[in-house]
Amino acid sequence: MRFGHGISLLAVVSLATIVHSAVACPISANEPNVIVIMTDDQGNNVGFQGNPHVTTPHIDKLAGQSVRLTNFHQMPMCTASRAALMTGKYAEQTGAWRTSLGRTLMRGDNFTIAEAFGQAGYATGQFGKWHLGDNWPMRPQDQGFDEVVGLRCGAVGQIADHWGNDYFDDTYYHNGEPKQYEGYCTDVFFNETIRFIRENKDKPFFIYLAPNITHLPLRVADKYSQPHIEQGIDEKLATLYGMIDNLDENVGRLVACLKEEGIDQNTIILFTTDDGVQGAAISRTPDYWNMGMRGKKGSQEEGGHRVFSLLRWPGNVGAGTENNTLISVQDVYPTLLDLCGLDAPEDVEFSGRSFKPYLENPLDPRDDDRTIFFYYFNPKKLDQRENQNCVIWKNWRLLAGKNLYDISKDRMQENDVAEEFPEVVEKMTAAFDAYHATGKRLVQQPVRFILGDPRAPVVDLTSQDVYWVQDISGSQAFGQGDAEKLKQAHGPYKVTIARDGKYTFKLSRYPLYTRMTFGEGGRKVGDFAIEKVRMSIAGKSVEKTVTPDDTYAEFTLDLKAGDADLDTALMGDGKDGVAFFVTVHFEDEVED
Repeated sequence: MRFGHGISLLAVVSLATIVHSAVACPISANEPNVIVIMTDDQGNNVGFQGNPHVTTPHIDKLAGQSVRLTNFHQMPMCTASRAALMTGKYAEQTGAWRTSLGRTLMRGDNFTIAEAFGQAGYATGQFGKWHLGDNWPMRPQDQGFDEVVGLRCGAVGQIADHWGNDYFDDTYYHNGEPKQYEGYCTDVFFNETIRFIRENKDKPFFIYLAPNITHLPLRVADKYSQPHIEQGIDEKLATLYGMIDNLDENVGRLVACLKEEGIDQNTIILFTTDDGVQGAAISRTPDYWNMGMRGKKGSQEEGGHRVFSLLRWPGNVGAGTENNTLISVQDVYPTLLDLCGLDAPEDVEFSGRSFKPYLENPLDPRDDDRTIFFYYFNPKKLDQRENQNCVIWKNWRLLAGKNLYDISKDRMQENDVAEEFPEVVEKMTAAFDAYHATGKRLVQQPVRFILGDPRAPVVDLTSQDVYWVQDISGSQAFGQGDAEKLKQAHGPYKVTIARDGKYTFKLSRYPLYTRMTFGEGGRKVGDFAIEKVRMSIAGKSVEKTVTPDDTYAEFTLDLKAGDADLDTALMGDGKDGVAFFVTVHFEDEVED
């Protein structure tokens, strides 16, 4: 088996890491089951981390049965962390490296952790949030998962999510088909996970369970939030805490299921969250508890990316121990293969490394020469380093390319020691420069939607995936409320026309299945009535007059295969904005 060894600070940094041999797992014949749980924007809000407000007895018990990975780091934001988890690579290598602006799409040629386990004979299931693309070949069912129940886009209420979802009794997608489920979102995703376990208990399984809590919008039943409000906690933060209390109940149900089915001892659980706590819940609580760290979701400071992580495998890893080895989310994929005795894919070069060797013999960060980069590329300013850049080496943290902190002495990052250690700053800066040069090139290569492939004759585009470019003004239409308010946004959809033929485009303000018209909804932001609809692609431009009672405008064009930009516009009163929804049908091949 071969796994990435990490990136040497003194070497010329490459995103594709040199591989080395790892010790084979001595009990691979048991084919352990694997469950990876990744919550959303939770930060370190669990009882065992010291938060005095949340009530998490089941998670705390799980922590007592686990190795606590106390130096575990995620990427700065949702999509980047999830792409790194699925591929073992830096997010920009996968195509999905940002939560919006058309950069959330993970290329179909990535060989995911689900594909690796599936190739080894495991049943694979994904439940909850994906946020790596909602069209073929980027969906979880295209990327190695046998069964999927989840929401589209990045959160409930975002533009591609099923219209009208609100956390309760929502419609999610079962293997791509919409289906309504009863109950609170977290309960539903755990219910479906438990069902999958019971149905596949007689063979090994790999599960990626990704509850969408505690992402915005903050919603939970009053019985969970009200006790925190009664303790004087701000309502938003109290709701977040209540969502975590509900999560804890579900973790208890999951563990009980494993015991009932007699597979508890042979199931690996890795439990973490995707980044620091989201800011909306703590905006009105300046003294918010955060484990003595600065930062939140998206921050370069420690609190933005250093999060809890548990690894539980009864009888195989040390229960109730802490391990301070430097670990990145990119390490999860190679580590789980290593623990299960599975070969790494031949053509995959991980940016991460297996931390299996360090479970019994933890590696002191002072003796670890690997370097990890946490950088949130900004398509508007690709060279920006302020508030975007964290380089980790040993116990050092270099922020914004200039501020240096020794995290072993200064977890709050209040004492900048850059002037005392200029040689450390110089080395870490050189490493980052090499990393950034490669990443900058990668992020300028868009991942395109594929139109007309026989495996996906219908493609649904939404305005969250409009590709922002420098010379286009305006913001992005990200949520369902943006369509209701006719928010003006601009930019093309990046597409590849797979084959010559006739293509029909339906441009609308709302999803076609809602049958809502151009005239429905408020006009508080855009303040214009839609009078015309226009689109252009591959050198062809068409326009049509519409009425407030129309639900969509339809165009059929003969197109040649190749890459193209699809530009759309809803127009009226001298204003315009991108079509919020575009459905593309391949009709038939054009005769020569």
